[in-house]
Amino acid sequence: MSRVVTLTLAQRRLLRAALKRLTRAELRTLFQTVRAHDDRTLLAALTPQQKKPKTPRRQNDPLVLEVDETLKPIMGRASEKAELLVGHLAKTHRRKFAFEIAGLASAVRHLRSANISDAEIGEGARSLMAQLARLHGRETVV
Repeated sequence: MSRVVTLTLAQRRLLRAALKRLTRAELRTLFQTVRAHDDRTLLAALTPQQKKPKTPRRQNDPLVLEVDETLKPIMGRASEKAELLVGHLAKTHRRKFAFEIAGLASAVRHLRSANISDAEIGEGARSLMAQLARLHGRETVV
C-alpha cells in the first residue's frame, strides 16, 4: 500500500517556481536523481566549479616601475601618462612612433623595440616631469 503525502501550499509554490521551466521528462529524471543520491552529493553538484588557479604573475620590469614612480605626480590614467612620455621622447629624438599605446608597460616595450635604451627612457620620463613642472610651476601636474 502506498502512502499518500500531500504538500502544503507553500511547498507547491516553491516547486512550481523552481521547476516551472522543465518538461515532464526532465522532471522525472530530476526526481529519480534526487531519490538515488543523498543531500550532500546533490548540494556538492550544485556548487559552482572552482576556477583554475591563476598563473603566477611575472616579475614587474624595473624600468616600468621606475617610469611609473617618476610619472606618479601626473594626475591621470597610465595610458595618458604613456602618451605623454612617448610624445615627449618623439620630440626629443625627432622621430615619429607609430604604435598603439595601451599603458606604461606597453609603451616601454614599444620604445625598447624602437631602439631607445632603458637609460634614455628613464631620462625621458624625468625630463618630461621637469618640463611639466616648468610649464605649470607646481609639483603635482594635472
